[in-house]
Amino acid sequence: MFPRIRYPTKQQGIIWLKRRQRILPSKIASSLKVSRPYVSQAQRIAENRIEKLLKHTASVSMIDIRNLSSEYGIAEGYCHEFDSDTYITYSPKIGVRTWFAHSGNCKSCSKLDDCKQVLQNLSKEWKIPLPKNKQPTLQGDFLFKEIKRRLEWE
Repeated sequence: MFPRIRYPTKQQGIIWLKRRQRILPSKIASSLKVSRPYVSQAQRIAENRIEKLLKHTASVSMIDIRNLSSEYGIAEGYCHEFDSDTYITYSPKIGVRTWFAHSGNCKSCSKLDDCKQVLQNLSKEWKIPLPKNKQPTLQGDFLFKEIKRRLEWE
């Protein structure tokens, strides 16, 4: 009745992230001491699992997906319930996270440290420096606009 939702294994996540960084399969295979076909297969399995994770998260949160990239582990959509643009991300380090575009008082929010950690991890993975001295909501706006630009979703 329910689809089988699984995260990529640790090794699949490593391979997926290295391929996302444009490292050649032969170099990945050599560094991990596996075959090139294994790298390709692990990449396909990881992308399939990531796509299912992103779609499942969107479905559970009632988010209409506009764009999705399992290669990069991100989906962009709209949440009618919160009247908000929404981003669902996958990262081997932080798992699946949902970011609702919003404005808020970050200083009084109990999730401030969590938001900062998520944004810093995504910033490192995407190699996009966050603007300094800005609250997380504004950093998130900046980060996701830059990601959308890189993926040519705008």
